[in-house]
Amino acid sequence: MNSHLLFSTYMQFKSQEFALRWAREHLPPEKYKAIYNSYCTLMKRTVIFVLACCVPIICIGLYFTFETPIADRIEAAATPAGATGWVTARCDYDGNFFWTHDSKAYEYPLAEYGLDPAYYHFGQKLNVYVNDDQEIIAVTATHEGTEASTWEVCISILVTLILPTVLILCVYRPIARRTFGKEWYEFNQQFKDGSLTDF
Repeated sequence: MNSHLLFSTYMQFKSQEFALRWAREHLPPEKYKAIYNSYCTLMKRTVIFVLACCVPIICIGLYFTFETPIADRIEAAATPAGATGWVTARCDYDGNFFWTHDSKAYEYPLAEYGLDPAYYHFGQKLNVYVNDDQEIIAVTATHEGTEASTWEVCISILVTLILPTVLILCVYRPIARRTFGKEWYEFNQQFKDGSLTDF
């Protein structure tokens, strides 16, 4: 896919180069100069727009996706008073739940924290809120959709990539076509269509 994208981009620039060469050889100098200046301005401002607007959006989006996932922020907001963090524990066959910290195993009965063992199966996850000494403050079930998951990361990445694309196609491009890139867009379209009678 990357090689196809690179090849497509290369061919796009080659076609633009060919169109500019044709304009230099067949159009009046003043008309060619207007088209060439429009093209150069378009390229420069496109690069500036991408670097100043799109790249920061992508970087910020990826940062929040991988460094502070949505689920982690939800869990942080739900942390009860007295807890300094939380760990993911798992249920076992004996009606207990357990987790490890610094190579030390911790295991406690579900019933001791108000959880009915009949409703919890082996391997089911629990959120255990603890203090710095790994003393339990509260225990809650891990509900589907509140833990960091693959779909959450995929959606975040998708939104991060779609937003810059929307800005380029729906905001930047229409403005460019009507202002500083107008001469180039009009010439390039007519050059592709083979209808250059207006020139």
